Amino acid sequence: MVNRGKVKWNALRDLLIRNDQDHVVPFFENLGEDRHSELLAQLESIDFSQLRREVLRLRRPSCDGSRLRPATCIPLPGTTTEKARWKQAWVDGETVLRRGEVAVITVAGGQGTRLGFDRPKGFFPITPVKGKSLFQLFAEKIRAGECRYGCTVPWLILTGPDHLEETKAFFVEQKNFGLREVYIFAQGQLPTIDMDGKLILSAKDSVAMHPDGHGGLLCALEKIGLLQTLRLPRIRHFSYFQVDNPLASPLDPYFIGFHTGMEAQVSSRCVRKNFPGEKVGVFVESEDRTRVMEYSDLPPECAMATDVSGRLHFGLANVAIHLFEANFLEHFCQAGRSNSLPLHISLRKVPYINAAAHLVRPVEINAIKLERFIFDLLPQAECAVLLEGRREEIFSPVKNSAGLDSVETSKRDQTRQFADWLARGKVDLIRDAGGTPPFFLEIAPSFAVSCEEFLEKWMQLEKKPAVGANFYLE
Repeated sequence: MVNRGKVKWNALRDLLIRNDQDHVVPFFENLGEDRHSELLAQLESIDFSQLRREVLRLRRPSCDGSRLRPATCIPLPGTTTEKARWKQAWVDGETVLRRGEVAVITVAGGQGTRLGFDRPKGFFPITPVKGKSLFQLFAEKIRAGECRYGCTVPWLILTGPDHLEETKAFFVEQKNFGLREVYIFAQGQLPTIDMDGKLILSAKDSVAMHPDGHGGLLCALEKIGLLQTLRLPRIRHFSYFQVDNPLASPLDPYFIGFHTGMEAQVSSRCVRKNFPGEKVGVFVESEDRTRVMEYSDLPPECAMATDVSGRLHFGLANVAIHLFEANFLEHFCQAGRSNSLPLHISLRKVPYINAAAHLVRPVEINAIKLERFIFDLLPQAECAVLLEGRREEIFSPVKNSAGLDSVETSKRDQTRQFADWLARGKVDLIRDAGGTPPFFLEIAPSFAVSCEEFLEKWMQLEKKPAVGANFYLE
């Protein structure tokens, strides 16, 4: 009789040796048959040739800045003609929304560790007065859109593998915040490797793995067949943003109007960089295609270059707000390319099992994490559109517990946005030089999700409420 355990072990050992990963063989040799089966399945999912290519790429020279050109965008309106164009885009976008052709994708894979929060980041309380969670805030924005446009908006939420069940349970508990279609699914994982491309062990019987990045969205969608499920009835466009940006608008008529009007396959919002060294990706043009270049890869001479007015040449920052044509995404995945987005390298300190089978917590960088980024779809598109936005209106990420891009700055920016709406509605408010009042304000999405909608409803109120500290309007 064939010893199935021996067969599985031989297959596992041969796979490791064949891919120059035999350093982990001694750890796995004496494991039970069940563990051999799990490890074999895990290792067979790894593209070892791709790992070797990425290690080689790590050692290549940096990018040649002479081959890069600044990206161009549709600018904020200034002239009468531009204002008319934006007004028409709004009308066009609302028409698309009334037809129910837009679904929303939120990438919510991270945990709130940097916020001192031990749950998924989407659970974090972020609104300035009511302390609504990020998930609740976006759910209310989507629900407001459904009510305004008389449609159903499917909401797709991509989580990390470790947070899938907890996130599903949260939405069940909250009854999906009143939404009719919510789909929660997990991204995939990739192996963590050392600086020579060798697998790192997180335990004597386990390879260290990590989430595959927001570009893993495509593989996840293909795996569960969700694109086909949603495409059959009506969906023609996907609105994408990351969960840690409370100012993101899931259903932005301006953005949707420009995207559909120009028949774009991929569109992105951008804002102007605050300073040359700001740690944000920037839009560039290379080989006649629009791309996003990470701040660490942008050559210093490009990062510092300015025009005669002092404006940065490479100053259009990526804020992770995109629109994707559904046909484009579906064809990309059907062509077997969902796994073809390039891998990006992140150098980290990762605990590992050493040759003596002891757990080591390194004090210096020792590992490479590889991730796919969704913005790498841009150069795949025949038509890609960039639409400029005001930072204070569309981008205030919550990444840190204090300082830059923190809970404090986000609540301030939300309050400042609401104060600006009220000021445009002829409300006399005390505000500092930056436009921020000395107290928190909050306007619920059920009342308005944009300044245009706020003014429309505010002006219709016969008796307007007094505005003061902790003012809340719904």
